[in-house]
Amino acid sequence: MATGIRLLALVTVTVAVGFALTGCDGTTFLISKDQEIQIGREAAADFDAQHRVDRTSTRARQLQTILNRVANAASPPDYPYSVTIVREDVNNAFALPGGPIYFYEGLLDTLNWDEDQIAWVMGHELTHIRQKHAIRRIERAVGAQVLIEVLLGGQSTAGQIAGVVGGLALQDYGRDNELMADRLGTRWTAGAGYDPSAALPVLAAFKRIQGSDPSDLEILFMSHPGNNDRENAVKAYMDEYDLHGQYYDGRG
Repeated sequence: MATGIRLLALVTVTVAVGFALTGCDGTTFLISKDQEIQIGREAAADFDAQHRVDRTSTRARQLQTILNRVANAASPPDYPYSVTIVREDVNNAFALPGGPIYFYEGLLDTLNWDEDQIAWVMGHELTHIRQKHAIRRIERAVGAQVLIEVLLGGQSTAGQIAGVVGGLALQDYGRDNELMADRLGTRWTAGAGYDPSAALPVLAAFKRIQGSDPSDLEILFMSHPGNNDRENAVKAYMDEYDLHGQYYDGRG
């Protein structure tokens, strides 16, 4: 661990033990942003070693362009975002802490590689990263005491925690976090110049997926809020901020 990061870690521990280090919403964080990024990188390397991944094809570069636009709309970008295609016929996408986003080829095919729909999913996953939803779950799963011991011991926090991340990435974030990601994803989609109403055909696709026997990964969508609730929440958000598009013209 670099001296600067270790010093930051010790300061973090001191504050956490004495007064609790809290965010603007009252959430305590013991993992620094640099550590968060490193955790994501290590978890991504572990995932890549076990799956067929693609970052260099024409379509992979197309996805990175979409991500860059959406991230810029969520200015400042905050993290070193990247997107990777997983060459598996699975309807899923997920984000790791600190920037990595993964799209399974099955989901891209389900969405017919539609850029507006991809942009909305990108905005949804990017919101999970920006709002530190994964880090909150990691800290709950690992426990503050373990994190403090790791930091005080001068060990690599990322190395200690990265093994937890893979399993957490395939779990739901909870109703409130998912609805937040839907709403803000809609905002970033519109800000990037894509159709924000593309959220609705994506959610309709999720409904179709749920109509068949889900795979282990597709079960993810069944632990999210109900799709009718998600659709209604997105429409209400679009009405509130006067957003519209080819799939929704407002107040409907």
